[in-house]
Amino acid sequence: MNTKIHCYRCGELLTKTFIEEDHKTRLFCPGCKKPVYENPVPSTAAVVFNENEEILLVQRKVEPHIGEWCLPGGYMELRETPEQCCMRELKEETGLEGEIVCQLGNILSRNMFYDSIIVQGYLVKNPKGTLHASDDCLDAKFFALNKMPRITFESHQEIFDNAIRLKKNYRDYQENRENFSLQTGNWGAYVITSQDPVEIAAEACKGGAKILQYREKRISRKEMLGIALKIREITRQTNTIFIVNDFIDIALLSGADGVHLGQDDIPISKARELTPKGFIIGVSTHSLEQALEAEKQGADYIGSGPVFATPTKENYIPIGMSTLKEVLNAVQIPVVAIGGIDTDNIRELYDLGARNFAMVRAFQHNTRLVVEKVNKLPVS
Repeated sequence: MNTKIHCYRCGELLTKTFIEEDHKTRLFCPGCKKPVYENPVPSTAAVVFNENEEILLVQRKVEPHIGEWCLPGGYMELRETPEQCCMRELKEETGLEGEIVCQLGNILSRNMFYDSIIVQGYLVKNPKGTLHASDDCLDAKFFALNKMPRITFESHQEIFDNAIRLKKNYRDYQENRENFSLQTGNWGAYVITSQDPVEIAAEACKGGAKILQYREKRISRKEMLGIALKIREITRQTNTIFIVNDFIDIALLSGADGVHLGQDDIPISKARELTPKGFIIGVSTHSLEQALEAEKQGADYIGSGPVFATPTKENYIPIGMSTLKEVLNAVQIPVVAIGGIDTDNIRELYDLGARNFAMVRAFQHNTRLVVEKVNKLPVS
């Protein structure tokens, strides 16, 4: 495994010294008289398309891989955010400026000088300026996707692949919009995944689910994206609306139709800045006031609850059927009742006026049959 040889502060040859306060041997710079920590070095990479859908690449002038092509980018400086680094490196290497659209992943990559680096990718739109290669680059130019050279770094290639997937998903959004009726909002079963989310999604879609939310809080974002991509393929086959809970980046990269935000997540207005036209944004609300505010801020639909006590929302006081009734009468956007709902009490909510029912535990077993039953309401 590679390791640091020279001090990044002064260039002095490093030694290994036992650091008493750390109780371990670390790399040490005799010149600075300070330890040199072997944390991954942060860097960024920008994916920039022009109006002709061509990709911007730079030809390297320095090691590693002199003469090969990669995305514009470089290492972060002190007191600099990743976004600032991305924009600075883009301008320094190519003379262009732009606007960050969204993140495209954080990739851990091996490096011949720093052992490992974390590359944070960004999609950048509206490139402006005069394109030219800086002192760090031999060349900088836009390439048609079918004529572009090989991207030399695996981390940059993965970030580029994420961008291509994201652009394809943008084109797919509008194709599924007509299935999301904001006027009627009568979807019946609002399936929230748990346990085996892919299996539940498959069974729910077989049962005729019109809308499904992928919710996951226990695994890494990389694993989440893999699962979300599988669910997207399942839901696409039945034209089921696919919503991702909380994470806009996972929703965008997987091609989901929308995202569901909580009260502590980013504001709807900021979410709109990151998402394409027609992207669905749902919001969890726990009172009449929150429901009205979500509608005012532009939510496409709201979740209202918990109606009854539920172990999935232990810290929330149930709003009860009276508040749910007030919400149903007060807002014009679709309302999804959630919290403690099962096949035993769902008829009460239907009689109250609810038409959309989010459940977690009730869909864990016999998913297909439960979805079919809910979607057949009213039943005696």
